Amino acid sequence: MLRPLAVLLALHVAQPVAAQLPQAPAADRTLQRQSQARIEPFLAELGSLVAIDSGSDRPQGLDRMATHLEQRLQGLGARVERHPARPAAGDTLVARLEGRGDRGILLMVHYDTVFPDGEAGRRPFRIEAGRATGPGVADAKGGVVMILQALELLRTRNGNDHTPITVLFNPDEEIGSPGSAPLIAELARRHAVVLSFEPSPQNGVIDATKGIAFLSLAVRGRAAHAGADPASGRNAAVELAHQIVALQNLGDPARGTTVNWTVLRSGERPNVIPAEATATADLRYSDPLELERVRQQGERTISRRHIPDTTASLTLTPRRPPFPPNPATQALVLRAQAIFRELQLPLPAIAMGFGTDAGHAFQSGSSCPAVLEGLGVVGGDLHSPAEWMDLGSLPARLYLVVRLLETLPSSGCGPS
Repeated sequence: MLRPLAVLLALHVAQPVAAQLPQAPAADRTLQRQSQARIEPFLAELGSLVAIDSGSDRPQGLDRMATHLEQRLQGLGARVERHPARPAAGDTLVARLEGRGDRGILLMVHYDTVFPDGEAGRRPFRIEAGRATGPGVADAKGGVVMILQALELLRTRNGNDHTPITVLFNPDEEIGSPGSAPLIAELARRHAVVLSFEPSPQNGVIDATKGIAFLSLAVRGRAAHAGADPASGRNAAVELAHQIVALQNLGDPARGTTVNWTVLRSGERPNVIPAEATATADLRYSDPLELERVRQQGERTISRRHIPDTTASLTLTPRRPPFPPNPATQALVLRAQAIFRELQLPLPAIAMGFGTDAGHAFQSGSSCPAVLEGLGVVGGDLHSPAEWMDLGSLPARLYLVVRLLETLPSSGCGPS
């Protein structure tokens, strides 16, 4: 793999879109050169990880990933623990690198993907026109490799003279982190800073994400023969349709709340009036108080029946808390932007509508830890066959992560 990779790099990384950092008087030029030199090993390692099918429900692929990551972290001098992430299929890896200070920095990202077995064979890792493609290349195997390569570079530059660092790789983010969320929250409380390595849609960082919940609507009616005696039935599917239309206004854009009905199910045979129907909605929110408002408004709405003798129930299930705008994160954004200015580059801070594990790390009501998201690779078309990762931004982002690890405080809370 390395020989063709070197050829591809020569063809693409040397092009104008490729990874050449601008020189700046305030920049650490040694680190610039070192970051540039790490691009070939970065892509070689990324290609080997993209070749592993590691869907959230595939224990064999997740175990292959975890074993590789465990060995890599041990090679960096870390003490590694594996924690079963039940009910998920894989293990959460927690690795500790000793350093000076009492709290340190937590680096985290997931290694599961949304893709089925065989996808890595159907769409193998490729480099073309300044981009890398393949299942999970940006979300979030690129983030996994960003952490590993930054730690490799940090050790080359500083040996063990750095802030205490903990690394968490979890196998279940794509299904809501049901097994790893408590461990993420527990570890976050012990650290001054949490850096999360989800991809960024542009060469920036993410300073806020939405919370996620599911709304489940269930309607019960009465079955009947659709041709011989339909009037004696109570059509649950039709009642469900009426209720969904009535529930369309549960969202509140001014408060950052969206509700979208996405999954509907009813009936098994075309000649039977369905007695049951269900629907699920995706709920995104920034303010946790919105959950109770949505629940109460939804209950009032479904209390009005459209087909007699039917019943309806609504259940709200929180899945992931929000990572809201906050002063501690803003201080981290300013620190990161100052580092990018060393390279004469802008670093936009972006609020995203998706949810990430930064929501589990953020501690509402506390300035500790300071959390920053989106420190992984630059990429887009996530969760689709067109998913891509940008090559040209890699050296600058490696530079950013290493400089953060070298300059963030080893005690207290957040950036000083």
